[in-house]
Amino acid sequence: MNEGDQKLFKAREFARLTGVTVRALHHYDRLGLLKPSRYSQTGYRLYRESDVARLEQIVALKFIGFSLKQIKDILRNGGGDLAVTLRQQREAIDPSSMPRPRCTLAAHCA
Repeated sequence: MNEGDQKLFKAREFARLTGVTVRALHHYDRLGLLKPSRYSQTGYRLYRESDVARLEQIVALKFIGFSLKQIKDILRNGGGDLAVTLRQQREAIDPSSMPRPRCTLAAHCA
């Protein structure tokens, strides 16, 4: 389905369908995280079904603990190496999740 064929949703309807608030959508728009696909003639923000994927990325990264600025940087780079970014975040939260160095002498390894 190309973008022209997708249904457009006003912010209130899009928010209800995705489980975020209209206020959050407006905030993400102001920050440049999630721009509406279009604006109506009367100025309403209009979102497409394809905007859900980007919103899901934002919500997931926010849940993991990234700041909105970090999320913007990650998404601006096309997701870049998201696996590396997620690993760094996990290590920052839980240093015990880092791989332990291998020890050659069993007596010295705890």
